[in-house]
Amino acid sequence: MLSPSPHDSLDLIVGRLDEAAAAESDANRAHARSWAALAELMRLARANPHLYLRPAGLAQKDVLELAEDAAAFDAGLRLHLPAGQVRGRAHQAQTLEDRLPRLRAVFAAGGTTVAHVAAALDLVVGWMDDAAVQVFDAQIAQTAVTLTPVQFRTRARRLKEKLLIEPAEARHARAFADRRVVVEPADDGMAWLHALVSAPDAVRIAARLNATARAEQKKTKHDEPGWRSRDQLRADLAVAWLAGDGTPTAATVRPVLLVPMLTLIGQGTEPIELRGYGTIDRATALDLFTRAPSFRRVGTDPFTAEKLVLDRHRYRPTQAQRDWIAMSFEDCIDPTCTRPVDDTDIDHLEEWVRDHGATNDENLFPLCETSNRRKNLSWYDYQRDGDGRVTITTPTGLTTTIEPPPF
Repeated sequence: MLSPSPHDSLDLIVGRLDEAAAAESDANRAHARSWAALAELMRLARANPHLYLRPAGLAQKDVLELAEDAAAFDAGLRLHLPAGQVRGRAHQAQTLEDRLPRLRAVFAAGGTTVAHVAAALDLVVGWMDDAAVQVFDAQIAQTAVTLTPVQFRTRARRLKEKLLIEPAEARHARAFADRRVVVEPADDGMAWLHALVSAPDAVRIAARLNATARAEQKKTKHDEPGWRSRDQLRADLAVAWLAGDGTPTAATVRPVLLVPMLTLIGQGTEPIELRGYGTIDRATALDLFTRAPSFRRVGTDPFTAEKLVLDRHRYRPTQAQRDWIAMSFEDCIDPTCTRPVDDTDIDHLEEWVRDHGATNDENLFPLCETSNRRKNLSWYDYQRDGDGRVTITTPTGLTTTIEPPPF
């Protein structure tokens, strides 16, 4: 078989480059259409709240917000996205249409990516000078087609700085109000801890971590047992400082560790769960179970289970039922929600008044406040199947099934 000539090889390379560029442009146009469709969905839901809401929902003061949330949940089930993210995309699309029309045109034509557009939208949040935003839009629309997302964000930020009238102090005060800490689960029993703080505070924290890590590292030689890298030391120091280890104010919150006893002693294969995170390995669980003071240790019996059933004479679940639900579920049962079970309400799947639902373990589920209110005030239908699954039917006819809890 003859090898392609250099000229033919060049044609093949150019063809693949053109194919990749065309596919990227198609993807950009598809994202733009999706965003625009979600924005229109929100407008339609607000114009027709009766399509999503029961009479009780239509009587609420925030009826339009409820209708929008119900529509976002409907879209989220179809797109496998949280309702909040759906509303976020719809809001971004509306902002793009209202405030950055030139960039929107480039996006719709496939000339720039979601990353570019998201960077520009982040920069116009809270920017109320419409004349300056128009200038901003005109200039960034030209550069969005030639720069990488990182380059574009840097250029756009500098342009905004030139156009801003508001003093830097006022802008920092507004941004400072949004400071927060976020925990993001990672693989293999790990998690990221993100802290959005002021730049001076971040520099102070980093300086102390670096200085302390250097001092600690000098106590052990590289080839000795117990030696730790600078990264490991900084992570360990941050954990100890934030948890207050060795101080009178050490963390007293006790996460629940769900440990099937046969697994713990090496005779079973059932997964070990750290509630609020997910599966962890047996060695880590054994260490936590036997000695860690900051964990509540819960051994689950592999042979027996208590049935918690009450009749229609009692509305509120007992503490035993609440404890069982807390140990049985990881988070809110709505499939687009990740609210941990400790931050949810215990709700009757079949409503106590409307559906004459019972207060028992087969009818009690954790729902976050938003999902609970949506279930009660909208036309969404929740049905429990015999195998523990819950089926949700949306007002537009979509049916989705939620798997039973892991315990």
